Amino acid sequence: YTVITKRDFTLKQLAFFIDVNKCIACHSCTFACSNENGISDVKRRKITTIHPGHSQEHIHFSSSCHHCETPACMTVCPNNCIQKLRNGIVLLNSQNCNGCGKCESVCPFQAITIDSKTNKADKCDMCHSRLQKGKQPACVESCIADAIAIKDIYEDYPQEYMPSFDGYRMKSITSPTTRYKYEKTNSTRFWAD
Repeated sequence: YTVITKRDFTLKQLAFFIDVNKCIACHSCTFACSNENGISDVKRRKITTIHPGHSQEHIHFSSSCHHCETPACMTVCPNNCIQKLRNGIVLLNSQNCNGCGKCESVCPFQAITIDSKTNKADKCDMCHSRLQKGKQPACVESCIADAIAIKDIYEDYPQEYMPSFDGYRMKSITSPTTRYKYEKTNSTRFWAD
């Protein structure tokens, strides 16, 4: 018999690589995402701010759908609107979506929302159509701090990128693929005029 592994199901697993130390919470990624997808009241990408421990430090990073290796949203959709592509992207085709909200409720990262205008689910698709044209996702292209990248987690990548970092742990039940680079610093950042 043949043992089937996760690797056998996809040719690769594209993922967001976030350099937390570079993020300045400017929201250029969130605005670019909204502009690219023509959405205003739904946010596919957001800036998360955490305060690890009891420190005064503010850590910011961009987040969206984590294109999980075992996406719970895909298994609960009664209309099979969500599929995992061979490149690892979790794609939502909202054409047959009935707005039941099952995918929204099961996502441990609140990465899926029901659009109040269309009453259909909406989520990050890693700018699938842009990738097909050889372009980078809007969030990657617009990040002025160069804090967001796309890589294949099955290939070699810098080992300082991890599934979590000190002060932030992701729920792991769905095997989220986003990787983070964070080095604790004692420096303070100031904006100058």
